[in-house]
Amino acid sequence: MKKVFLDTHFLIKLLNNQEALHQHARAYFKYFLEEKMVIIVSALSIGEYCVHGQLSHLPLKNLQTLNYNVIHAVKAGRYGAVALANRAVITNDIKLFAQAESEKIDYYVTADTGSKDIYDLMRREDTVSYTFIDIHTPVNETFGLLF
Repeated sequence: MKKVFLDTHFLIKLLNNQEALHQHARAYFKYFLEEKMVIIVSALSIGEYCVHGQLSHLPLKNLQTLNYNVIHAVKAGRYGAVALANRAVITNDIKLFAQAESEKIDYYVTADTGSKDIYDLMRREDTVSYTFIDIHTPVNETFGLLF
């Protein structure tokens, strides 16, 4: 079964119908549900979302939540060292990437185009086995669907 990891930016787009990428986020979420993928969200992303949103707005019945642990922290430390050496450190992105890799996620899904630079750096310098999906690209293009 495929595993999908949603970041804060995805959650914001999914839950705010005023956001430009709301329809893309909905289409991705629907696709993940239809394909019976395991949809995972980090407690870190939930915390970020709750800065402006409410926990009760999240579709928790469709999500597995993932707490941040020592294994994730060690991996984040390695990623952080690589990022720091290249002057590209965004702490929570590094932590989320470490969680995704440690948990053997298939797809990391976001609307944050800036985090792609850090992902690319991690792919060059360290082992990253998951696919980065930017929802600026429609779901049908990402997964080769006709509609």
